[in-house]
Amino acid sequence: MAALSRVREVRSAFREEKRISGLTVPLVSSGSLLYLAPDRVEKRTSEPFVEEIVVDGDRLTYAKPAEGVRRTVGLDVAPELRGLVEAVRGTLSGDLAALHRYYSVGFESTGEGEEGWRLTLVPVDERVRAFVKVVRIDGRETELRRVETIEPDGDVARMAIEPDPR
Repeated sequence: MAALSRVREVRSAFREEKRISGLTVPLVSSGSLLYLAPDRVEKRTSEPFVEEIVVDGDRLTYAKPAEGVRRTVGLDVAPELRGLVEAVRGTLSGDLAALHRYYSVGFESTGEGEEGWRLTLVPVDERVRAFVKVVRIDGRETELRRVETIEPDGDVARMAIEPDPR
């Protein structure tokens, strides 16, 4: 966490598969991720549609330009969203205290030498538990490589993350 807290900017590409009950094939999307310390996270989906989620401090903005949708919500009035945001943002910023506010935090080495690791986050806040059963974040050194979110109904989202070569 100390090494993560020193990272000021991260640019990555992602590919996400969502397995939703009732669907025979997963929903697949891809795009880019940006983290700017200490508290800005952007997820920009480019395929199969354009969608943006930007968290800047205590505000989350969701946009789907093709449909003319743009909404901003304060995380203070949506603690369940803040909990979901902090799973990723707290990890990226190395903020263990933020993670502990919303999750029971487990840590283990993944066998990729000393550099590979996994955080297992189990919500302690009941409002967060209504949306997510567990979040597993795999990383190597100071890079997030995979985020898996399992919802209470069994739906699963798996995001593979690759560093942007720029």
